[in-house]
Amino acid sequence: MPLLELLKNSVDNKDRIIGREKYFNSSVLVALCTLKGMTHFIFQKRSPHIRQGGEISFPGGGYEEKDKTFLETAIRETIEEIGIAREKIEIIGKVGTMIIPTGILVEAYLGHIHIDDIDDFNINKDEVEELLFIPVDFFRTTKPRIEKIGITSHPKYIEDGIEKFFPARELNLPDMYHKPWTSRPRSVNFFFYEGETIWGITADIIIEIVKLLDEYENKF
Repeated sequence: MPLLELLKNSVDNKDRIIGREKYFNSSVLVALCTLKGMTHFIFQKRSPHIRQGGEISFPGGGYEEKDKTFLETAIRETIEEIGIAREKIEIIGKVGTMIIPTGILVEAYLGHIHIDDIDDFNINKDEVEELLFIPVDFFRTTKPRIEKIGITSHPKYIEDGIEKFFPARELNLPDMYHKPWTSRPRSVNFFFYEGETIWGITADIIIEIVKLLDEYENKF
């Protein structure tokens, strides 16, 4: 088959992530539950002794080869972290995909966890300090605080405990890449609830869901 025809048949117009294999691939479950007739997000506060300890997030983690899909990753991590039975998790659908400048790719799914009481959860204390239940309506009526952070790329890095260097000169790259260079700053969203800060990836996902809710309501 001629190359041009082969290319025409190969492009299927599907959304795909270019260079996915270069990222740390992960999934989260945007977990919902109903308490006293109100829909709440279920957040976990990460145990203080683990990476990003004390931060607020949705259940989730890195994709593993045993996971057939990224959705399975989100479900597995949810079961492992907050200790809920699989049959209590109802998957509603996929929210979307996030690519983070730090080299992380996050697949976000929305799910409803059917519980009778918050005592139905049996959190993994090695990873989760506590669960937080915040009404979805709080985020629909609260504007986030927005700050910006700069992003700097360094031509050296640590890998397996060894300092390595990016060979900019050998690669015949312009002088700007021979030393740290800055990229366009990015906006970071923050929410504050009862003394806790919800920000970054988690806040961005919340904002996307609120946007979806508002767009749907505006149709009617």
